[in-house]
Amino acid sequence: MKAIYIPVGAAGHVLASLPMVEELSAHGAQVTYFAPEPFRAQVETAGASFCPIPAVAAKEKSIDCDQDFIAGLPLVFLGEADGVIDTILAEAQRDPPDVVICDELALAGRLAAARLHLPLIMVFTSFAPCEKFSICRFWPEYTDAHPARAQARRIAERFSRDYGVRHLDIYEIFEGIGDFNISTLTRAIQPAGETFGDNFLFAGAQIGTRPEHGTWQPPTDGRPLLYTSLGSLFNNWPEFYRMLFPIVREMDLHVLCSIGQALTPADLGDIPPNVELLPFVPQLDVLAHADYFITHAGTGSAMEALYYGVPCVCIPQMDEQMLTARQMVRLGVASTSMLRAEVTESSLRDALTRLMREPHYRENAQLHARQMRETGGSACAAKAILDFTQSH
Repeated sequence: MKAIYIPVGAAGHVLASLPMVEELSAHGAQVTYFAPEPFRAQVETAGASFCPIPAVAAKEKSIDCDQDFIAGLPLVFLGEADGVIDTILAEAQRDPPDVVICDELALAGRLAAARLHLPLIMVFTSFAPCEKFSICRFWPEYTDAHPARAQARRIAERFSRDYGVRHLDIYEIFEGIGDFNISTLTRAIQPAGETFGDNFLFAGAQIGTRPEHGTWQPPTDGRPLLYTSLGSLFNNWPEFYRMLFPIVREMDLHVLCSIGQALTPADLGDIPPNVELLPFVPQLDVLAHADYFITHAGTGSAMEALYYGVPCVCIPQMDEQMLTARQMVRLGVASTSMLRAEVTESSLRDALTRLMREPHYRENAQLHARQMRETGGSACAAKAILDFTQSH
């Protein structure tokens, strides 16, 4: 089998795809993987052929999409596709694949599948759409008079004309599905997960060989390990650590905080002796040893925590993370979901104390870990891709 794989050119999306790519390569599949140059080593380690594409600034400089994030989203993803599709098609026509695999938001995959008349497999690293749920239906609406939406509409109209795809407005972008679909979530955490049919596989967390940032050795002091990471975009929050430190100073814990590059220990005041601070850590290694996790509830971190059976306190920062956090509380694997504005020393102490004292959080997390491992993860995803491709 020959496949081309097109991710969104962001680290979280690439890392989530590589375990299944590694499994495909181990089964003899030839995968050509399109990504910006910084991902070459990871892709080649997974056994795929690396094909560089530009790290596209997927928006026109005349329009500041960051000023109105939701309004600018269609232009971001349409612009990224517009910047890479010619490179992808040239390589695909030189060495024709049997199937196109792409990230849910890598619109170039949809264009390539349509132009090459090939089946399309889409990989969802976040919540998938169905009749009862769509994350974009919670967002504010904008007319085509908005500059970013007007520009996005012109690109979408050109894509429909040149490639024959459906008009890629914000709903088609976020609600489109492939001929076959793989989610890196579990059915239990996906809203309305019971409504999805056989064209969706909920494979769970993709755990494989990962070149990680930082070095770390498990503590040898025998204390339970509390790990905190608020994500690369949100770790720059010194007030959080100043609330956390008085709490954990009096607890029999070893605390590991991944604080990112923006903060230094000097920014955080009096650091308790049982607290270890690092700019980056190899998260999978840490979660394999962790007892508790304070997380921003990004879907990647949440699924990795569940894979290792680690109960959580969730402090989401964005809409998607808020939904993930609510689902984790519903499943009984997180004691609390609280917004940044709701975090005080008192609320944080209460959330962490309940997580540690009430055993059902750990029991539920370990139950979901067993269920996820039984599903098969990357091995299951690769087998489904091979089976689908052989039948088409």
